[in-house]
Amino acid sequence: MNNLLKRWRGADPALKAFLLGVFFLGINSGILSSAFNNYLNDSFRISADTRGFLEFPRELPGFLIIFVTGLLAALPLRQWAVITSMLSAVGVAGLGFMSPTVAAMTVWMLLWSTGAHLFMAVESVMGLRFAKEGAHGRRLGQVSGMVNLAAIAGAGIVWLFAHIAGRHLYQWAFLAAAVVSAISAVLFSRMKDGSEEAAPGGKRFVLRWKYKYFYLLNILFGARKQTFLTFAPWVLVTVYGASPSVMAALALTAAFLGVVFRQTFGIVVDKLGERKMFMADAVILLGICAGFVFTQFRPVLYALFILDNLMFATRIARTTYLNRIVEHKSDIAPTISMGITMDHAVSMSIPALGGLLWAAFGYKSVFVAASLLSVAGFFTALAVDDRPK
Repeated sequence: MNNLLKRWRGADPALKAFLLGVFFLGINSGILSSAFNNYLNDSFRISADTRGFLEFPRELPGFLIIFVTGLLAALPLRQWAVITSMLSAVGVAGLGFMSPTVAAMTVWMLLWSTGAHLFMAVESVMGLRFAKEGAHGRRLGQVSGMVNLAAIAGAGIVWLFAHIAGRHLYQWAFLAAAVVSAISAVLFSRMKDGSEEAAPGGKRFVLRWKYKYFYLLNILFGARKQTFLTFAPWVLVTVYGASPSVMAALALTAAFLGVVFRQTFGIVVDKLGERKMFMADAVILLGICAGFVFTQFRPVLYALFILDNLMFATRIARTTYLNRIVEHKSDIAPTISMGITMDHAVSMSIPALGGLLWAAFGYKSVFVAASLLSVAGFFTALAVDDRPK
């Protein structure tokens, strides 16, 4: 512990401001990931197919992120981060206090979602710039671990309010999320010097054939991610009756394990290379799909839900892979933004299709379809060349 504190005191002030900002914004994410599905179910009583179609506007900002980052290309990432936090704060406050209808809720959801998706680019690019050569996965794992540590606090807030706030659970939880987002904006605004060099270089748009597997990995991840972000918790909530406190406990467990897992994942990526990690992710995804299809034993489903959350760490490997093959460092930010846009071009449509599958054939059909993604992911991983440049 003394060694950790010594390293923290000697760290770059810009890095410390960034990590603290990440921590407070991660609390916001932890609150929303723990409570959002229950919030929709309890506040609006929507059906499974409506829930699927609702993902289209929620994921639309991710699809448009290449245009958002294009508008911000001349600004340093420090200002991107501040904008991210303020959008999140305003959006989540609107969810809690100004959403009497689904239509009104959708407007505030769009603001919150824009902030959340913009930060995907900020986190990855800034993490790479603060990393030492040959330890990019380690640094990204540390940043991701900080997000998970914060998510523990966010899930804990939801768990606490679920027991003491009663019917005002969501108002109190979303108010807390708005406050911590505002705090993160203040912290990001204090990043100086070292953070300025993390500016994306003014490029607004990058699309190169050389980066094709990076793009394809993002497309496959978008389909896989949205299937489980939308339907895995929806199965637990609507089919197996998981309460807000249970969902918060699952999110808390995933976040707690993720603090160590994601840092370890980043170290392993540096040592073994991205190709093996992509292959492992595909095999694990196939097992998760099989579990949701063939078992109704709740502890197993809960464990699979947590495992899938942990495997979202493959974003670290995709980022280090891009860093390995990139022609110019100034390509990184716009290429990551392009990857996010491609990811969300798929993830906007997957929930709607999944909702139709669920309505027609039952929820298991969604996970049968998702298993095909694992096969495609495995063969894409085989084509990845992760040898040093």
